Order: sequence, then structure tokens, then C-alpha cells
Amino acid sequence: MRARTIVLILVVMSIGMSLALAKPRPKKKKHRKATPTKTVKPKEVEPPDEPPDTVPTDVKDATKPTIAPPTTPPATPGVGSGSGSAAGSAAGSAAAARPPKEAEPVKKAEATDVDSLRQEYLALRDELFKSRARANAVASQLYSTRVQIKLTYTTARFYNPTKATIRLDGATVYENASGAIGGDDGLRFDGYIAPGRHLITFRIEASGKDDASFTSATEAQVVVKAVAGKDLIVNTKARDSGNISYEWKRSERGNYGLVFDIGVKTVARAEGEKKK
Repeated sequence: MRARTIVLILVVMSIGMSLALAKPRPKKKKHRKATPTKTVKPKEVEPPDEPPDTVPTDVKDATKPTIAPPTTPPATPGVGSGSGSAAGSAAGSAAAARPPKEAEPVKKAEATDVDSLRQEYLALRDELFKSRARANAVASQLYSTRVQIKLTYTTARFYNPTKATIRLDGATVYENASGAIGGDDGLRFDGYIAPGRHLITFRIEASGKDDASFTSATEAQVVVKAVAGKDLIVNTKARDSGNISYEWKRSERGNYGLVFDIGVKTVARAEGEKKK
């Protein structure tokens, strides 16, 4: 009996050792179906607006100039710290309350510019008057004939003379846009010319008082002759005897009556003027 049990035990142990030493069989792998991979487009990365600051902080601080801290003024002897701080704060508030003084130089500069321009204008005007006086003086010595031209607009009650012009030998000797020819019988030009033939042109532009949309422009050109040693007087009267300005509203009809009446004559010069 003992021998059988020993044999059985040995058989069982051999079987166990053979099972322990036996290699495990590899498991069969299951084949899975391959799923198609999805292609994902890479997102476009926008470049940064400014390049990143890669400079170390220590390097940046090294490039900046070192500014020394403001030195505090020495305390006044005999004055405590409390009074000194109060005085400093009062001075700071007073300095902050003061308005900036930048506007004052600008105003002074503008005033200076206006004054300088005014002075320049007055100087130019004086020079112009002096040059005209010298021109008349020279002309009186060169030319022996003095000419006076008068122009009057006699129907200013019904029409406004908006512009009047007088030209002597092509040069404008009178021009006015304020209606002066309708207010008085004034002298429009007084000067000297050479003896002989001259061309005078009158032009008047006017508008109706009752209806300013009715306007007119009339021009007259005449030839005059200057005589040596005598004065030449040209007396001109212009008018518009038409009624279209006020008649058109009532009957839708009217007329223009533009007329120049020009009188020319010579006058013997006075003895005193001849000697001059």
C-alpha cells in the first residue's frame, strides 16, 4: 500500500511538472476590417501682427538708459518736516492751477502779423498815391492838353447801375460797381493827354428795380481830339427810358430805351495854369 501511494504521488508530481513546463499556446488574433482614415486639412495659421518679443527682460533693461532718482532738496534749517511737506504740496497745487502760457505767444504773434500787414498796406497805398501824383505831374509837363470826363446815369430811379467803366485809348481810367454814377454828376477822370485823336469807351450795366431779372449792358465808343494848350471837356449822360422792368408784370410786354448823350468841347486854359 505504501509503495502504491508513493508511485501515485510520483506520477502526479511528474504530470504537474510536465504541465508547468509545457508552453501555452498563442491565442489567435481576430482580423478587424480596416476603416478608411479621414483626411483632415491643416488649419491655416495666421502670422502674428508683430514678431514675438524674444529678447530677454534682462537684455531689454540693459539697453534702457538708467535714470537716477530725483534728489530731494535739502530741508531748510529751522523748519520741521510737517511744514516742509505742506509748503511743497501748496506749491504743487499752485503750479497745477496755473494755466499754460502757450496761447499768449500765439496771440502776440497773430497781433504782430496783423499790424505788420496793416503797416505794409498803408505803405503801399501811400506809394500808389504818390506814384499817381508823380504820373500826373510828369504827364502835365509832357502833354499840354488836360482832359476831364464826366458820366451821369439819369434814370437811377427805375434802374440800378450795377457797373460803370470808362476806357481811354484802351486803358481803364474809371470803374465803379456801387452805383455812384446814379447819385451825382461827378467828375470820373481828370488827367493829361497828348494833342491829337483819342478813343473813349463808355460801358454801363444796369438791372431793373421792380424786377432785377431784367438786366442790360450798353456800350458807346467815340473819338475825340485834343488841342494843344486847351482843356478838353467830355460830358456824358446815359439813361434807360424803357418800361420793361415794371410793365412786364402787368401786360407781359415792354421795351429798353438805352441812350448815351455825349458832349465834347475845348476850353481855353487860364493864364495861371499856362504859366505853370
